[in-house]
Amino acid sequence: TDTHKPYDVCPYDRCPKLSRYSTSSAYFSREALFLLPVSPTFTNNMQSLTIRQQITPRPGILYSTEPRSLSFSPGGLFSFPLHATAYEDSDAATVRIPQGVKLNIRGVSLNVKEIAEFCKTASAQGVILKFSSEENGEMLVVWTYDKDRSGDCWETGLGIEVEGPRIIRLAAVVDRGFKTGSRLDVNVFGSVGKSKLNV
Repeated sequence: TDTHKPYDVCPYDRCPKLSRYSTSSAYFSREALFLLPVSPTFTNNMQSLTIRQQITPRPGILYSTEPRSLSFSPGGLFSFPLHATAYEDSDAATVRIPQGVKLNIRGVSLNVKEIAEFCKTASAQGVILKFSSEENGEMLVVWTYDKDRSGDCWETGLGIEVEGPRIIRLAAVVDRGFKTGSRLDVNVFGSVGKSKLNV
């Protein structure tokens, strides 16, 4: 026989500490009292941030031309590997930040072996991370790696914060005159939070 029988009237429905629980979901047995709590509401009705990059088909391309996209909910960490090309406008990644959401871009890094191989096979000096916004559509330099001048292949103090609703673009750019070499990704890191402008 079923030992978990619902009460017609829950003896706990007048307890202030249990008022947020559903009384219709209260069950008592010799083992335990089962109560179903109300679901958290932090992310209710809040859209996720999305980032999407699609490389334009062209001769000698090193990457897949299928679109790559990821979604991030508020409270989560943000990370995305940007494919580096010489075409910042057509190959840039688009980041859509919905209302009530804030993107914090904190750091950028390169794989040490990957950048060394890229510079060797492509006869290139390095790579640049660029950023543009709705307010200023020009792709501006955020971070530069130069194989002869840069001491590290990472940066942790970018400090870029953007609150939605906004659309921004990120691009990993190499010299357009480089020879066909190996693939190179620029890894971008940060976090997704709740916007202070959301009222």
